[in-house]
This record gives sequence, structure tokens and C-alpha cells, in this order.
Amino acid sequence: MSSRFLVHLRNITSNRAGNVAMIFALAAVPLVGSVGIAVDYGSMLAVKAKLDQAADAAAIAGITQTQSYLTSYTGSGSPTAAAIAAGQAQATAQFNANKGTVPDGTLTINNITVTRSGPTLTGSVSYSFSMPTFFMAVLGTKTMTFSGGSTSTVIMPTYVNIYIVIDNSSSMGIGATAADQQIVYNTTKTLSSTDAAYACAIACHYASSNPKSTDTTAMVRSAGANLRIDAAKAAVYSALGQIPTGSTIQVAIYTMSDSLTNVHTLSNNITAAKAVVAPSTSNPSSIDLAKDNNDGGTDTTYGLKTLNSALPTPGDGLTQATALGYVILITDAVQDQDMKTLSGSSYVDTPDPNFTVYSPCNQSSCEYNSTFGLYFESFDPTQCTPIKTKGYTMMTLDVTYLIPSAALQSSNANLNAVFTYIQTYLLGSIPANMTACASPPSPPYVYALSANTPAQITTATAQLFGSIPTATQARLTQ
Repeated sequence: MSSRFLVHLRNITSNRAGNVAMIFALAAVPLVGSVGIAVDYGSMLAVKAKLDQAADAAAIAGITQTQSYLTSYTGSGSPTAAAIAAGQAQATAQFNANKGTVPDGTLTINNITVTRSGPTLTGSVSYSFSMPTFFMAVLGTKTMTFSGGSTSTVIMPTYVNIYIVIDNSSSMGIGATAADQQIVYNTTKTLSSTDAAYACAIACHYASSNPKSTDTTAMVRSAGANLRIDAAKAAVYSALGQIPTGSTIQVAIYTMSDSLTNVHTLSNNITAAKAVVAPSTSNPSSIDLAKDNNDGGTDTTYGLKTLNSALPTPGDGLTQATALGYVILITDAVQDQDMKTLSGSSYVDTPDPNFTVYSPCNQSSCEYNSTFGLYFESFDPTQCTPIKTKGYTMMTLDVTYLIPSAALQSSNANLNAVFTYIQTYLLGSIPANMTACASPPSPPYVYALSANTPAQITTATAQLFGSIPTATQARLTQ
């Protein structure tokens, strides 16, 4: 091989000029494609951000408009359907206003909805968008498709009306504990043996000019006794103190004996409600044992009938006018036909004309005491049905009838016979009857409770109050 040929071959293989051009041409395709993808993808992200912001605004606008419609509604019937329609219309308008101008493409609104579940309103917006590509089309991808949306919720204030019924009949004058009953007994025993209040464990006698009708209520309290009525009031006082300031809860308080008396009209003035159940020693206007003429017995049946006729129809809790309704009944659940009637200057036992005899009246539910000429009977749970049917949640607290021990019972043998009947026959049926009166349980809540000691009564009352909605302000989540 000649030396000239070798030099020529060496020159060809060492020349790099054409290779640079070739390599650049080959590398330009993915380089331009990468830049094109970045440009197209960046355009997509810009459009998506704009549509997502529009979806956020629309979801919030929908539930805000729905809430405004509900809270300002003053008509009759349920406003929910109309409120939701107004909210969805507002959400649609808000989405269109905020999306503005978007690149050529196909925008599909999958849904713009407002839904309600109890006090919770949920606004949802979802969309999809297909847009043409510019650079990526060279690589065969002519469109890019993406989707997005937003969900917002608002928990509306829950308006609640609570009607508290406290048994203030004579039997609620029993000492709250065995120790209190001992104080009552020791205190009343200091009276003359001719006094009707002599050696009695119940501080229930009426004041009058008749020396046999000594008012022992203040007398035994001064000696340090705590009565059943005191324990019930203290429990309600404590529970009312847990209601937050500015709450959407209104409270009404009733006393119940032979009649039903509204002692605190329905209002959100919780301070005034607490004053009604404050300790009697610090507030003379506080409720106490019934001592009016034609009063003093326990007629729960008549009381519940009277209450039902006075209760408005409750609603869904979204407005004050459509507040949820709760009734809390606190009683020892033993009914009697007794009524203290003023005859001359003294009170005498007379039959309550509004009293309904338990049917069927058998020994376990009802007894006629021929000595007193009065019926004594268990609590009738059927009287709660009309209140529940009206839409109220019925809660019951059985403040257990605490029968004094034999050593602390009255010097009156006839009254002791009544105690024996109540203990032997009625106390066994009361828990089931009080449970039947209450609304069915709604886990984790139980609406029928019983309690014995003052501490138990306070705990049980707090538990009933704790099962009532107390939301006081709207909360927005996304």
C-alpha cells in the first residue's frame, strides 16, 4: 500500500466537522421536545391554577349563600330545598365570574352542588379541561387533559330550646341522704308531740295559723339539712353554668306538683335561669317546695298534658324559629292524688280533681288509700308520647324516692303505711316507666337516667345536658 493512500485515509478519519453537525441534529430533536413539553405543561399549570381558584371561590360562595338563605328565612315549612337551589346558583355564577378567559379548549363542569346533613352544609365543585398543545403536537400529543375541584363545609349554629321540669311536690322535701333525713327527724322531733310535723323525715308541712301545720322547710335547712328539691336545683344550676356565653340555647323552667308552673319563660338569659334554681338561702325568689293553695301533690300526668299543650312544634335547629326541642323531666316519679287545700286558717288533704288513675290500677301500679281517701301510683310513661310525637327529645332523670328508714319515719302510722306501699310495689316499676317515657337512646347518648345521692344527681343532670347540641358559631373547612 502506498504512503500517499495512507496519508489520505488518515486525513479522512481525523476530520470531525461533519460529526458535530450530525450529533447536533440528532440531539436537537429531544432538546426541542423537552422545551416544548415544559412550555405546554407550564401553560396547563397556569390554567389549572386559575380554575382551581374559581372552584374554591364557588364552593365557599355556594354554602355561604345557602346559610344566609336559611338563617334569614321567616316563612313556613322547610326552606332547605330553596336554600340549596339558591346556593348552587350562586356557586355557578361565582365559578363563571372567577374563571375568566381560558385558552381554547373544552371545559366541562362535572358538578356544582350544595348538600345538607343536619347542621353541616357542603359545597362541591369539580371540572375537567382539555387544551390543545403546541410543541407536544410535534411529538404526537395534540391535547392535554386535567381535572380539579374543591369541597368546603360549614357547620351552622344549632338552635336549641330546653324545657326543664322539676318536681317540687311535697315528697321532694325528703332529706336528700340518710344523714339529711336524720337531721330532719331530729329537728322536727323538737316540736310539740301535738304538732302534725312532729318526728317527720319530710320537710313538707305548710305554714298557717294552725299550730299543727308548722312550716318545717326553713326550719330543717337552718339545721343543715339538704332536701331532695335542693339536690335537684343544685344539679340544674351546675348544668346551666356549662352553657357558653352567646350560646344559641334557650331555656325554660317549670315546676310540677298538682299543677305545672312556668317559673322562667323561654329565653337565652341563662343568668336569669340560674337565679331561679339558685340555693333558696341566697335567693328568696328561687323555686322551692309547692306551698300554694290547691297544690302540693304530684300529678305528673296532668303536668305533662299541660306542658304538651304549651310546647310549640320544634324544627331542624337551623334558626331560632325552628329550634330543636328537648324536655328534661326531673322527678321521683311517684304520683299521688293529694292536694293541700286551705280550709279556714289551715291546710287539709283533698283529692286532686285533675288526677288520672293509672290504668290498669293493680297493686304494682296503683293503690287507693282509704285512710287518706287518695290514690298513690307509679309514673305513667304514656303521657310522654304526645311530646315525643310532636318532635321533642324527651329526657328523664329518676331522682330515686328515698324512703326513710323505719327509725326515721313519721309518727303518723298512716303515712308510714304509704311509705311501705311505695317501697314494696312502686319503686320496682318506676325505672322501666321512666325509661319508656324517654326518647330511644342515640349512642353514645342515653336519655333516661336515675340517681340517688346529690353527687349522682348532679352528674346525671350534666350528662343529660351534655347530650344536647351546643354549637354556637359557624366553622368553615376546605
